[in-house]
Amino acid sequence: MIPVKHIDPEDLPLYAMQLLSPEETAEITLHLQHSAEARRVLAEIQGDLAALAHTAEMHSPPALARQRLMKHVAREKKPVPIDRFAPVATYAPRESTLLDDEPVKKSAAARVLPWVGWAVAAGLAVEASSLYQQRQSLRTTVTSQSTQLAKLSTDAELSKNVLEAIQDPSAVRFSLTATGAKAPPEGRAAYLADKGSLVFIASNLEPLEPYKTYELWLVPADNHDPIPAGIFKPDIHGSATVVLPTLPKGVQAKAFAVSIEQDGGTSAPTKGAVVLQGLAT
Repeated sequence: MIPVKHIDPEDLPLYAMQLLSPEETAEITLHLQHSAEARRVLAEIQGDLAALAHTAEMHSPPALARQRLMKHVAREKKPVPIDRFAPVATYAPRESTLLDDEPVKKSAAARVLPWVGWAVAAGLAVEASSLYQQRQSLRTTVTSQSTQLAKLSTDAELSKNVLEAIQDPSAVRFSLTATGAKAPPEGRAAYLADKGSLVFIASNLEPLEPYKTYELWLVPADNHDPIPAGIFKPDIHGSATVVLPTLPKGVQAKAFAVSIEQDGGTSAPTKGAVVLQGLAT
């Protein structure tokens, strides 16, 4: 019968990484068939290597590095004393352990290897945290820029609507003058019925009492009730404007008028309070 040769425990990591010569590999393979303890230690080593493979990018070692590792292992290997082998007349398979003759001493590689995976994992955690902070910063910047862009778009749309109401050839323009007086107050309105856009400019208006206000009215062409188009008070020069008030779209205007109402305005013009009115020109 063939005796089972004792192996150096430090060869098991090299066996797991397939770095031994064919002869050494064959010897360890034979030993593993008859040693449950050796198989257990090899399984732990293979588990550590598998965990490391999932946490770090693997590369084939350069030929020079492999040669240096083999030389280092060769220097560390110790000759096995002859008296460790007990001659036997017949071969009887038995369970042996790596610790039958002497305690297993871990090499530098065996001591360091289990910590490599933790070091790689810690590095990945730090990098992930940095990437998360960068992503949050970029998200804040994008949100701020999006808000500014939305405001600029709104302002641009407002300016476009004002220019359309003033310059569009299809806009109906009105000239409002004072009634029953020498008519120094004056008002002009540019109106787009299909869009409900209105720009009104008044000048030379009389100052009002603190509890009074001017109110602009759209008089529909279908003789419906006047529609409130905004309240305003003139400045010290008697000038005032009403720009793009909220009006229903598609209402054709017969005229525009201005009345003096109580502060806050009313839903219908007060009788006898109209001071400016005008038809389309």
